[in-house]
Amino acid sequence: MLKFFTISTSIELICFVIAMICLIKDLNIIWRSQILYLFITCVTEFLGIFISNHKYSNHWLYNIFILFEAAFTYLMFNYLLSIYTKSKPIILCGLALFLVLYIYCIIAHTFFFYTYWAYTVLSIEFVLYGLYYYYLLLKDDKYINLKYSPEFWWIAGTLFFYFANTTCNLFYDKLYTVMITSFHQHLTYFIFKALNIILYSCWSYSFICKKWLSKTSQS
Repeated sequence: MLKFFTISTSIELICFVIAMICLIKDLNIIWRSQILYLFITCVTEFLGIFISNHKYSNHWLYNIFILFEAAFTYLMFNYLLSIYTKSKPIILCGLALFLVLYIYCIIAHTFFFYTYWAYTVLSIEFVLYGLYYYYLLLKDDKYINLKYSPEFWWIAGTLFFYFANTTCNLFYDKLYTVMITSFHQHLTYFIFKALNIILYSCWSYSFICKKWLSKTSQS
């Protein structure tokens, strides 16, 4: 049973619990949808470990999950960018490009091989959306206390995760050759674990800001 509770699944579960506590009564359905997404994420991770432990490929499972990941993240970016600009055109263009590449990967390599290039393009789009959000934020004259801004911290975690993840994937072959002998693990193992911790820590803090810290700062 303990083999299911890795660093990644543990931090995802913690983030899910924090989302449940902080967002379950939130009036904004977009923020509230994060609970469902994190639930799907946790279930997928546990199923992925279960399938892998039985010596089967779990690529097909993550090919399904990437659709949920794309849907919820596009939805969130559309909401956050719409605060400052008309975001639907760039979101829909990005979504269309991702779907075309996703379908191409499935046709070219079958459903049982991971849609690597579709995920890479998806990650690049999310990095660009994150940078665009910060650009719009800097241009905005309205004062925002970033320490208590749930939008800022959600974007921060997402931007860092997808930027570093994409970079690591592009140089995966070289990074994988580096072995941390004291732990008997490849360098990539620690990099991706660290990225998960950063992502879900930033998201957890953004949920806390949404529930409590933003109210405290206004009082």
